[in-house]
Amino acid sequence: MTRHLRRNSLLALVFLAALPRAEAAEVTNHGMLGEYFLDVESGLYWFDPSVFAGQSRASIDVLVQYSNVWDWATSAQVDALVGRTAPAGDAIETVMGQRQFTIGNGGPRWIGYHADAGDPNGWLVESADDPDFHAITDSGFQGGAESWNAGAWLVAATDPAAAPRLVNVGDNGEYFRDLGTGLYWCDPATFVGSTREQVDAWILAHADWRWATAPEVFALLGKAAVGDGLLIDVLGDSQFTIGGGGPRWIGYYDQTTQPDGLLLESSYAPSFHLVTGGGTQGGVAAWIPGAWVVSEADPTPIESTTWGELKARYR
Repeated sequence: MTRHLRRNSLLALVFLAALPRAEAAEVTNHGMLGEYFLDVESGLYWFDPSVFAGQSRASIDVLVQYSNVWDWATSAQVDALVGRTAPAGDAIETVMGQRQFTIGNGGPRWIGYHADAGDPNGWLVESADDPDFHAITDSGFQGGAESWNAGAWLVAATDPAAAPRLVNVGDNGEYFRDLGTGLYWCDPATFVGSTREQVDAWILAHADWRWATAPEVFALLGKAAVGDGLLIDVLGDSQFTIGGGGPRWIGYYDQTTQPDGLLLESSYAPSFHLVTGGGTQGGVAAWIPGAWVVSEADPTPIESTTWGELKARYR
């Protein structure tokens, strides 16, 4: 009987040795610039949470509402990251993006809004894996997330790096195209200094174009420039610079009642290749706005003299 058991044990060892070795559950950098990470075991993609640090929940929710890629992560999904490790030799911070906080033993902590907007409205993840902080060791709730400069826990079931992007078009880069919706856009800063009535007159003279709606503008959220280039090379020069040096564009859109303006911005430093924030702007005329003007069809090329005259006229 003893020999029989020993023989079976040896056979089991041979069988186990023949199986592929299970790798530790890893999270790996994703996106050309590492702005996302992939949980290999679940197959879910995550935005680096600190990308949205300091934005209001309402602003981030605009991206979630209009994106075809991103959703709020549940607390259970965030908790499931505990035990995940960075690839061998890497610290978890190199995967999840810049830490927002440092805990007692020097490890990183991230705090973000999550799917539940109630109390607690935030969730945290940290690494106490001293000294290399290679693994996610803890998670839990965080009330009053707005007081902690919270980021966001956003998750995607499909590869965000493969999502449609924004591309520069036009002989002089005066338009851009959203490859997701197929819409063509005038660079918003083209109309800086114009009144709404003057933009109306321009649209009347160029039948391919019309005012953009709020959902059309907000559909640009979460999208990156083709080749991960600078957004200002696609949308044109920004009118404003936000904290951290990111660009912001403000413009009139199809709504004439308040709020009569919309804004888009990028907070992903230092590349600023990705539209990360958006919202409304009341009393927009006081902000020397541009305009959100769109076309369903490949626009008829506009002579450079027309653009030059427009800019000179409304400076």
